[in-house]
Amino acid sequence: MKQHEPDFLVLEYITITKDPRTGLVVAVGGTEKAADILQRTGGFLSAAGHHGTYHRLPHGLPVEQQRLKATTASHALLAASNRPRAAPGPPAPIPE
Repeated sequence: MKQHEPDFLVLEYITITKDPRTGLVVAVGGTEKAADILQRTGGFLSAAGHHGTYHRLPHGLPVEQQRLKATTASHALLAASNRPRAAPGPPAPIPE
């Protein structure tokens, strides 16, 4: 029996990471909505790259500020996504 690939609800993925070569925190992928969230909540800047537009935090931010801004942006992206939710029904029993 041949299995088929599932249809994913997430159409565009976004990756936020620290580039090891430049030391910049960058965000790659996503939609225009994700770009807006990155810019508004995390202070990311839009930049043109070899493989298209990406987003990055400003140069020279202290590491703690990089962490705070990337974390804030990732939480906002998660809150804005249309993730699947559990079907309504009785709550699961709590193990004793």
